[in-house]
Amino acid sequence: MAPVALCLGGLAAWVGPSVSGWGYVAGLGGLCLGLLVRGRRWLCWAGLALLLLVVSTRLVFARGTHLDTLHLPGGGHRWVNRVVDEQDGTLLAAHALLLTRRLPRSDARDFLLSLEGAFDRMDSAEGLVATPAIATYLGLQSADSFDALVVSPEGEAAPRTAVVFLHGYAGNFAVYCWEMAQAVQGIAALTVCPSVGPAGKWWERQGEDTLKATYAWLASKGIRRVYLAGLSNGGAGASVLVHRVPHPGLELRGLILVSGAWTDAPIPQVPTLVVQGRTDTMMPTASIQAYVRRLGDMATYAEVPGGHFAFLDHHEKCRQAISTWLRQREK
Repeated sequence: MAPVALCLGGLAAWVGPSVSGWGYVAGLGGLCLGLLVRGRRWLCWAGLALLLLVVSTRLVFARGTHLDTLHLPGGGHRWVNRVVDEQDGTLLAAHALLLTRRLPRSDARDFLLSLEGAFDRMDSAEGLVATPAIATYLGLQSADSFDALVVSPEGEAAPRTAVVFLHGYAGNFAVYCWEMAQAVQGIAALTVCPSVGPAGKWWERQGEDTLKATYAWLASKGIRRVYLAGLSNGGAGASVLVHRVPHPGLELRGLILVSGAWTDAPIPQVPTLVVQGRTDTMMPTASIQAYVRRLGDMATYAEVPGGHFAFLDHHEKCRQAISTWLRQREK
């Protein structure tokens, strides 16, 4: 256990984890020292107590103020999603991707700072939250048993409109769903972010069935109008599934594609907003612009500074573009 504790301590010093992340590192370190050093057994018990305190605190309080992680379609919660703070794993993965040059530098120049800022904003507004990323990487997501982040609009007891936001590659993360929820506050809509696997292949059968189950759940909750949205791979999936997945009992009001679209997909029969980073190389801006030209009058194009991660790097401009378009649609 000691090498694991030392490794986690080094990673924590490198990344800068959450309070609960430091609690896990300190608790494991104390447990190891108590087992290794003769006459220091009390450190073992102190470390174990700290680990149990962190776990129990997160299990009880990691629910968020307006943001919840539900186990759909039946409802309820997966307790495993509350054990680890999303910030810890996400920032570690982001550092690793940049270190190994798996992300283009032109797109990821400000990614880390933007990601840290997004977590700060979400933590200030929501407190401790659960994350579907845990269940995703444990392989627990399926079309008949999946996690969905649900963000309720402030001051709206029973919203009639929802935005379904499909995540991108790497899985479903609360921080991205929360950012989208801030953009849709202006129309008092419920934001729902369902989960598929880490690759975010929404165009495959699991993605199609998951969206179908999400629509059915929304209809059962009294939702009558819905917008379909997606980020990166989720945008590509949304541009395909908008034609493929029926939505009985729901009026599909529009499509929102952020940093991603399947450019060969048929032209959607609903108004479409496309938000794109000017220097995106992962979902090339030139291809997205060609897709928008194909859509003609059905499309509204909003180009913002930045690359593929503009949704976080320039969150205020993205938020404004989405919010303005939605308010115009809901007049």
